Amino acid sequence: MGAAYQVLATFAISGMDSEYLPCIFSWSMLLFFVYDSLFGLMAAIAANASQAQAFSSPVLAFFMLCNGFIITKPAAPLFVQWVFPINPNFYAMQAIVVRLAKDAGLAGQFVISYTGYTDSENTQGIIVMLAMIVALRTLQLVALRSLHKVLK
Repeated sequence: MGAAYQVLATFAISGMDSEYLPCIFSWSMLLFFVYDSLFGLMAAIAANASQAQAFSSPVLAFFMLCNGFIITKPAAPLFVQWVFPINPNFYAMQAIVVRLAKDAGLAGQFVISYTGYTDSENTQGIIVMLAMIVALRTLQLVALRSLHKVLK
């Protein structure tokens, strides 16, 4: 509930029109569940909280950098291109920005042309993110059973 309240509070403060709330809220919550699953896996693998944070930070930083806005898909070097199809930040950012850009005139058109964002990958993004949640939660359970001898 905390994540939902944060998204709603941030949206209320932003002053954006309410027509954008469903898009922003749904993608933000989906992204939250992906990272909650990732952090759950890292906590299951790690011996303590510090180690879990050390494991999680590089993954989080890399996904944040390759969100399609900071490092854009068209401008990314070949050795970074592999990350976009599996990056939950990319899909969420793309869906939200494309929705907002539709009503932003020339500025919105510029952002879309600069980033190469498209609205044709939303379904793929949802599928990838749901698959990540299932895979990460499954790996979390395996790690808990095999690394920490959890019996029940």
